[in-house]
Amino acid sequence: IRFKKIKNSNLKKLKISFKILIYYYHYCLKFDTIKLGSRGYFMKIENVVKKFDKKDIYLCPKCSEKAQIEGISLICINNHRYDFSKKGYIHLINNYKPTKYNEELFEARSIIFNNGFYGKVLDALGSLIEKYARDRVLDIGCGEGYYIRKLKEKFPDKYFYGLDNSKDAIELAVKEDKKNPYMIANLSNLPFRDNSVSCILNILTPANYTEFFRVLGKDGYLIKVIPNAEYLKEIRAITAAKEYKNDDTISLIEENCEVVERVNVKETYVLDSYLAENFLKMTPLTFSKQILESDIQKLKEITIDLEIIVCKK
Repeated sequence: IRFKKIKNSNLKKLKISFKILIYYYHYCLKFDTIKLGSRGYFMKIENVVKKFDKKDIYLCPKCSEKAQIEGISLICINNHRYDFSKKGYIHLINNYKPTKYNEELFEARSIIFNNGFYGKVLDALGSLIEKYARDRVLDIGCGEGYYIRKLKEKFPDKYFYGLDNSKDAIELAVKEDKKNPYMIANLSNLPFRDNSVSCILNILTPANYTEFFRVLGKDGYLIKVIPNAEYLKEIRAITAAKEYKNDDTISLIEENCEVVERVNVKETYVLDSYLAENFLKMTPLTFSKQILESDIQKLKEITIDLEIIVCKK
């Protein structure tokens, strides 16, 4: 072993750097979240795990056998292991492929939600959650997590799980929401056992009724939000999209479920150019169209027209 002599001046600098490092480490321990420059936000791993219900309610997404949380992992009886991420979630999709729903879309949605355009929808959902949900609620297709983040404030004793198959969506959700558990997961293969959930939110996203009612059982409720004919009609006019009717969606719901309650929410809002641009960015209606400045200028108002349908098996 060779030892290299360190000059006193360099040794002093080294001691100072070490003291700074130790101070920063203890400073960070006071917080659940640490920002690491361009690498984003990291949470202490124990605080990520703490957000999840520790009861025996999980299934392995690979073999569909019983799984449970052990340490910093979800492990099944066949020893398939999924580790929790310091970013604030657990990734449960094997052979993951990015979706067409990208970060720009979810950031635009976040801006729109935070400006109150879906506030009446949130209020209606809050009343229904109070009436129909007990302990665990899944928001399937949660996107950036707006609804469950707000619902958790109103119902702090319930578990609200956010599930989405878009990594961009979940990573944006956990930046804003430090209280709810999030999963990157497929709706066709929910990582929950039969009869383990009291309520599912399915807001403007596809449904898998067989899988939904497997985890809900006969006593759970599905709260599904679908567009009515005039939802975002102003954007449909700009994109020349065909007229929308929800008859087929309602028929499919009635074929698979018993409808318990229906609530309609409709409101038209005036937009400035900033909000108009973000409404255009947040919807799949513009996936096949380049958004032009002329489109932004044409969009002077927007109509939110939705139906909330509560169902059971």
